[in-house]
Amino acid sequence: MRSVRVALLIGLCLASIVAHAAPDAGAKARGSYSFYGSSSHNAYSSARSHVESYQGYLRDTHGVAVPAHAEAHSTLPAPAVVVERAEAPVTRVATVTPAPIDVGAEIAAHGVVDPEVAREVSDAIGDDIERIQRHVKRMLQHAEELGDKEALLILASIEKNLGVARRGHADLHEHHAEESIAPKTAMALAQSVNDALRAAHADHDKLMKRLHEADEPAGK
Repeated sequence: MRSVRVALLIGLCLASIVAHAAPDAGAKARGSYSFYGSSSHNAYSSARSHVESYQGYLRDTHGVAVPAHAEAHSTLPAPAVVVERAEAPVTRVATVTPAPIDVGAEIAAHGVVDPEVAREVSDAIGDDIERIQRHVKRMLQHAEELGDKEALLILASIEKNLGVARRGHADLHEHHAEESIAPKTAMALAQSVNDALRAAHADHDKLMKRLHEADEPAGK
């Protein structure tokens, strides 16, 4: 009889623990949302670190000045490039290189970029952007599950800026595949990637701040 009472007591205790620990219906979505948000934050930092390390290399090795950051907007002025790239490639080129480039003069003035360094950078940045895009896609799914309309608007802006970064990276990668890599051109192309990543990262931080505030208990 004693063993039956002990078993019942243990069962009641376990039931109480389970009841306390049971997550609400949206906990899984919120947890995944937060995980992918934190992971993409790390990927943004990695991508921008790779770009800026490369720009530092171009500055120190080839004497090319690092351009000032363009102002980060919620939506960059360049999204038209994303939409019209296939139909109007001239517009895409103009956003990156508004004047004709004299590659020979660049190389005569600054030398040729080491192709191994350039291609290593291209691969690293490409991997980071691909990882960010995977995470943003998952965050979009969870925002839809939670019916978070404001988050969906911010994520749409992030996707636009990631599109600009992806196309900037494609241009940089294409230049790196050339026989001679001009450092000034490489610097300008890297900057276009960095500015787009910076804008997307700013929107991402805004989204994560909003998410963390929503998770805080009322009155804190």
